[in-house]
Parts: sequence; C-alpha cells; structure tokens
Amino acid sequence: MPPAQPAPAAAIDAPLSLSALSVEERRALPPLKLSMHLWNPDPARRFVILDGQRAGEGDRIGDAVVVAIARDGVLLDWNGRRLRLPLP
Repeated sequence: MPPAQPAPAAAIDAPLSLSALSVEERRALPPLKLSMHLWNPDPARRFVILDGQRAGEGDRIGDAVVVAIARDGVLLDWNGRRLRLPLP
C-alpha cells in the first residue's frame, strides 16, 4: 500500500464559504452586505462597498480584513480564517 499523500496546499488554504460556518460564527461576523464590487486588472483600482463602507485590498471592515477582491467575489480574513464572499 502506498504511503498517504498530504492534501494539496490549495485544499488546505481554500477559503470557507459563509454557509460553512456555524450559526454562532455567522452571528459574530459583521453583516457583510456587499452592495458594490469593482474588479480591475490594476489592484489599486479594485474596491468593494461592504456594509456601507468603501474598502480596498488590505482594508479592515469590523474584525475582517479584505485580503483580495477577485472577479467573482471577495476574500476576507476573519480571526485567522479565510472566508469567501461571493457576488450576490
């Protein structure tokens, strides 16, 4: 029997969807209402309006940090966990 292979790094680092969080964890999150999303090839021109606040990559929304603004959503870091907020 071959030795077990470690999980690929992408699987380990894959962001969680909000639905993967427990009810208690979702309650602890800020509301995370995404009302505008602008992706641009130039990272300096990307921004979102999240909970009524304009944010770019690296900005903080409550306890969450906007890690990346992707074409299909926003990647957040919240309490050391990566969360994916998809477009509505």
